[in-house]
Order: sequence, then structure tokens, then C-alpha cells
Amino acid sequence: MFRLLSLTILHHRVLGNINLTFSQDENQEHYPEDIYTSVVIGANGIGKSFLLRAIADIFSFLDGQMEERVYKKSPVDYQFSIKYMVGISTYEFTNIDRIEPAGRARRNYMHTICKRDGEEVRTGQMVAPARVIASTMTVTDKFTTVNSGHYIYKGIRNENSPGTTGTRTMIRKTVSGLLHSLDVKEGFREELADLLEHMGLRPRLEVSYTVRYRNTFLKPDMTAEQMCDIFEHQDKSFENRKTQLWGTKNFQKLRADREKLERVVSFMRNLAERNVNVKKVVLTYSLLEDPQRINAERDVIEALSAIDLLTFPSLKVYKGDTNFGFDESSSGETHLLCQLIGIMSDIEHGSLILIDEPENSSHPNWQINYIEWLKNIFNHYCDSHFVIATHSHFILSDLKPESSDIIALDRGEDGIVRDVAENLNTFNWTVDDILYEVFRIRNTKNEALERDLERAIQLMEEKGQAQEGEIETLLTRFNNVYRGDRDPLGKFIEELKKYAESKS
Repeated sequence: MFRLLSLTILHHRVLGNINLTFSQDENQEHYPEDIYTSVVIGANGIGKSFLLRAIADIFSFLDGQMEERVYKKSPVDYQFSIKYMVGISTYEFTNIDRIEPAGRARRNYMHTICKRDGEEVRTGQMVAPARVIASTMTVTDKFTTVNSGHYIYKGIRNENSPGTTGTRTMIRKTVSGLLHSLDVKEGFREELADLLEHMGLRPRLEVSYTVRYRNTFLKPDMTAEQMCDIFEHQDKSFENRKTQLWGTKNFQKLRADREKLERVVSFMRNLAERNVNVKKVVLTYSLLEDPQRINAERDVIEALSAIDLLTFPSLKVYKGDTNFGFDESSSGETHLLCQLIGIMSDIEHGSLILIDEPENSSHPNWQINYIEWLKNIFNHYCDSHFVIATHSHFILSDLKPESSDIIALDRGEDGIVRDVAENLNTFNWTVDDILYEVFRIRNTKNEALERDLERAIQLMEEKGQAQEGEIETLLTRFNNVYRGDRDPLGKFIEELKKYAESKS
């Protein structure tokens, strides 16, 4: 079991000096029944994304120390102390010296101290979380895009070109994770079907590729030598092209692996024989209904994609009797599916999952259900810890106190960022309560409801003339926000109904 306990940071360029608690329970004596969620909230610019980045960087630093990696410079430029649990042991990893140096330039960020259950130990005796997964659908996330050690980036930025983002990049990375996990992760197929069901979708997922340059490469008599000749003398087959094929560099690597090259060429010959009179050749795989086929052909598909003979993959899901591609679904559906599939592809028991702004493009109903979805979908990974940074007050309404913690960041008049949510429990709170108590915001919809109530009272006291359909409209609005038998609004609705009946 992994649990992030606390983090202290000194001299961070955005966060400054900060001390945060992520889990109240340091004496876990039983196996958890739910994943643990720590939710970080705060205004824009307060540093939530930088906080998640710091956690990821510190654990990557620990990985490097455990692997005796040589650094040209420290991967962090601040001082820190992070405490966490693995199993029943408590670990601390810190570079805060016992005596604070005088100036920033003299601080030694590389000098680290490792502790287990309060006793100093060698780096090799430390235990890290099984995985640190950084998940985000924002284009301005602060995470490092390069995977290393236990760290895995699951965002929409391109790992080779961090400034490049887009739906195609996101879907490509999602498909890559799907194919890998279907091949090596036991039970992944069942987990994926369960995820789709929670999203209101059928347990069916299809990935498709379209063959590029069909007339050039898709021939029944194609040989490895002919393919090499096409790439070497591209001006013969592509007279009007001014640049090399994008996959030329990767083809040189494929060419060095003769056995793999022959498999690729054989695959292309078979495609050509099956699609003699077809102008557009599309490869479609049903990942849940026939995973064996994609597993058998996965290395060839990856090779063809690398040498740019296949288009970017497309994903298709099924809702009822209809189907639609990810690029045809709403951005909220696409983001949520890609995010959850991405996490599911790489999560292991005892993982730390860092999620930045999961509410992006999501309907409020999805935001309200987000924590419950996480708990249901990842119920096999109750030994993992999810840390979520959000602006959404909806997400806070479903945090169970026994398996969650809230960190509300606020910058005081002195400029210091602090957690102002000590021992705060928002489970089953209304959205209005959360806005007022946590986010310190007055909900404008309350003002609109108040105006509607005043108008209804005015009508019932015969101090106003009702417009046609006005009472029905008021009743509809009140019923839409009515919360059940214990809601006093119910009595008011009954009185308004009686008034409407008397007028009719």
C-alpha cells in the first residue's frame, strides 16, 4: 500500500515555503476499502500545477538516486522533505540540511537524506511508489513529458516536442497504452469493459488505421529489396514531393532488423492481395472482442506507424446502436475517456496518480460523479493514492472523510501560500455550501432562486398579476432544484401548486 503523507518545500520560485498534509492517517492498520484521494483546490495562479510537478520531480529524483543515476545538475532547485508510507513503513526523502545555509547559491540541493521509520538509511534501502502517473488534459500543464524510472507522463503534449499538442497526439498515446496493456496486463480487458460501462458505453472499442501511399507500397509482389529501394530513391516514386518521407529515419532502424522487415513486407503483400480493387485500405481491430488479433499483429502495426505508412490511429466507441469516433465525440467525453484509459493502462498496485484539472470540458454531472467513478473503476487498486488539483466545487461534494483529504491553498496578505482547509469534510455538502465555505464564492444562482421565490410569494399574496404560464415556469424551476423530502422548498412548492389550482 502506498500513501503520500506530507510535503515541505522551501524556497520554491512559485510556492515559496509551504508545508502540506496529504493524508491524516499515518497508522494504517487495515487494508483500505477505497482508493485514497487528496484534492488540492485554490485560485488560479496559486501554484496547484507546480505543486503536482514538484511531487513528480521529487519522486523522479528519488528514482535516480536509487538507480545511482549521474546528474549534471540537480533535478530540483528548491529544498524539500517528502514523507510517505509503503506497506507499514514510513519513509522520508529530503535535501533540507540540518543547518540552513545562508544564501540560495550556496544551498546543496543534491545532498539528500533518506529515512525509514525515523532511522537514516542508505538510498538503496528506500522503497518508492510502484508508479508515479502524471495525468492531465490541459495544454499548459507543468509536468515533465519525458518518462523515466517509475514516472509516466499521461498528458496531451508530445513527449518529443512538448510544445505540440492536439487530439491526434492524445489518441495516439491512448492507443499505444491500450495495445501494450492488452498484451501484458492481466485482467486489463475486464477493467476496460468496466470503464466503458461506467461511461454509459457498450463494452466495445475499435481502433483503425488507414494505409498511406497505397499505390506505392501495397503490391502483391512487394519484396524487402523493393521497399528499401523506394525509401533510398524516393524521387522515383514521389516526383512532386520536396521532402523525404517522415518515416525515412525510422526505416533505417527497421532495415537493420531483417527478420522484422520481412514480417512487415509479408503483411503488406497479404493486405494487397485482400484489397485488390479497394481504393482506401483501412485496418480495424476490435480490442475487446478480438484482442488476440491485434496482439499478434501489434509489432507490425507499430513498425508501419513508425515509418509513416499508416495514418494516426482513430478510436471508435459504441453507445446503444450507434458508434462514433473520439474525434466526433464531445471534448469532455474524449478527455475523460483518454484520461481514464491512460491511467488504467499503467496503474499498478501501490501507485501515486497525480491528476491536474480533470474537470476540463466536463459536464457538471460528470464532475459531481468523478470521484465515485475513480473509486469504482479503480477499486482493484485501493492501495494507491490519487492527488487531484481542481477548480471544480462539484468534485468536492463526494469526498468521503475516511478516504480523502482536502488541501485548500490560499495566499495570505503576507504573500505566503497556506492550507486553509484543516480537518474540512465536504461529503454530501451542497454545491452552494462548498462555494461559500471552501471557495468563498457567493453563487449567483442563489440570487436568481431568491428572486423567483419573492415573485411566487408576491403572486400568492395577490400583489401581482401573473403572466401567462408564469406560475408553471416557476414550479418547473423549483422542482428542478428540489432536493427531496427534507428540503423545505417542498412545502413551498405544494403551496404554489394549491394557488395555481385555485386560480384555474
